[in-house]
Amino acid sequence: MLDKKTAAILKVLGKLGEDSAYKVITVNEIFTALPSKSQYDSDSIKQTIEYLCKQEFIVLKFEEDETFCYSLLPKARIYLEQDMSKDKVKKQHLPFSWIIICTFGCAIGAFLSNFLFYYLFG
Repeated sequence: MLDKKTAAILKVLGKLGEDSAYKVITVNEIFTALPSKSQYDSDSIKQTIEYLCKQEFIVLKFEEDETFCYSLLPKARIYLEQDMSKDKVKKQHLPFSWIIICTFGCAIGAFLSNFLFYYLFG
């Protein structure tokens, strides 16, 4: 399991290098793709990329000052697909409070309809 910052960088690498070929990227490109509220510097991005390489999420072909040539490995693709499916599942659930409100509203509607039916035809 990756922490939030490492997962965010992996998502950026996944978006920028979607095909299976190698992709050349700079640290500045990663900065611009990350959310503005994230707190990264070039050293932390380099360390995170090295960590992802050691954990076999990506493979580095070469690394120069602030330029990397990388490709995503199957482990990273699986992680990103699972992460996307988790986001989709979370978006589909209704909050529990909405379920209670709808149930209570239906109960009131049933009571009023029975009351009116009894009053009009009873």
